[in-house]
Amino acid sequence: MNKLFTILLFIGALFLVNVLYAQDLKVYAPLFKSFNKSERIQFLATLRSLTDKIQVADQLQEDLFEDLRNGLPLSNPTEGIDSLLQAWSAGRMELSAILSGNPSEFDSLEISAILGGYDQANTAWLQNLKSIQTGFTQFKDSLQVDSVIISEAEATYKDASIAMETSLDLQYQAFTNEFLSISNHSNERSWDKIVDNLLNDFGALEIGAGFQSLFARYYEEAPDSTTAMLVRFGSAPDYNKLWGAEWSVWASFKGNSTNQSNENLKQSNNGFQSLLAGGNVSFQFRPEVPFTKGVMRLITGVGANVGTYMPARINPNKPASFNNQGKTTGFGPEVRLGFAVDLGKVSFYGYSNRSKGYVLRCPDFPFDSWQVVSGIQWEALHLRLLRGYTSWAKGDNRNASYNELSMSVRIK
Repeated sequence: MNKLFTILLFIGALFLVNVLYAQDLKVYAPLFKSFNKSERIQFLATLRSLTDKIQVADQLQEDLFEDLRNGLPLSNPTEGIDSLLQAWSAGRMELSAILSGNPSEFDSLEISAILGGYDQANTAWLQNLKSIQTGFTQFKDSLQVDSVIISEAEATYKDASIAMETSLDLQYQAFTNEFLSISNHSNERSWDKIVDNLLNDFGALEIGAGFQSLFARYYEEAPDSTTAMLVRFGSAPDYNKLWGAEWSVWASFKGNSTNQSNENLKQSNNGFQSLLAGGNVSFQFRPEVPFTKGVMRLITGVGANVGTYMPARINPNKPASFNNQGKTTGFGPEVRLGFAVDLGKVSFYGYSNRSKGYVLRCPDFPFDSWQVVSGIQWEALHLRLLRGYTSWAKGDNRNASYNELSMSVRIK
């Protein structure tokens, strides 16, 4: 009876989603205007494929509760993050060079807006560094969830699997209608409006840091296995509304780079070496389902994902020839399935992201990515665990497997 009631309640809520979803999506029109017509058609075709194939019963969904059941990690995710201060200034210089070097994509106002957003994150980092550093050790007892409640959430989540897949299909339809209706005859890239959207229209913001365990492979070269520092910036999770959106950007670094002038690897201390970077935006439907303790919501989302591979590599065609950082950026639509439980003082959530697309400037190269994410929130603190995999080439010739642990603090 509980399973039937859950499904009926969920389907009843779906009658609201088309009108509500389309109305709220108009707020984010500048995000959609960054696509020209051919890009929209390709994006929607891939999104349709993802929504057709994803299932709540797949392996990604089975992993959602694993980290929550295992309890808090022993490691402090923010130990030593003050050393990342050097990376902020280096990152800003690199970002400025990239923007200035692409005048067809970014005008002066847009460059100013993007760098302004970067500076806002930097200011928040400096202001909240102490809170991020001490949050885990000082409040880890508050970041705990009763295992009985986790088990009940898992059972409720599985009961609603069919209804969630139905919801995802309706979201695709509403997203498609809005996505195609926005006029963009000049194919303008409204980056100034996009940055303003992200910083002001998505609710509270958060900034945090942690570490990333990375296993990266580049064609026939020896795999790169390392532990890196991680920074994150984006909207703070807020799952108390029926409809919502969120975004984040992140990057990982390590403290020295590898010079590869020949096939013998040689370490040198050249400052920070970029490893991976990425970001996503997700538009979500979150109906409430019956739950004995607190409030439980199911999450279905559609959006977009971008990921960049940046480890320093040697020339893939002549492995002994010369150094080549080899930045490779993939982009594609993203589908999300998950849940959130609000217990009052503490809340927890879990979701999986699935994304497919292509490599920018090399559309014949496939981009394939997935993440399993779980998190616990207490007051302004947010502990986040992630397991992921991304590929930027055919036959998995350029890929990365990564685990992340980070602590963020709400800044707005």
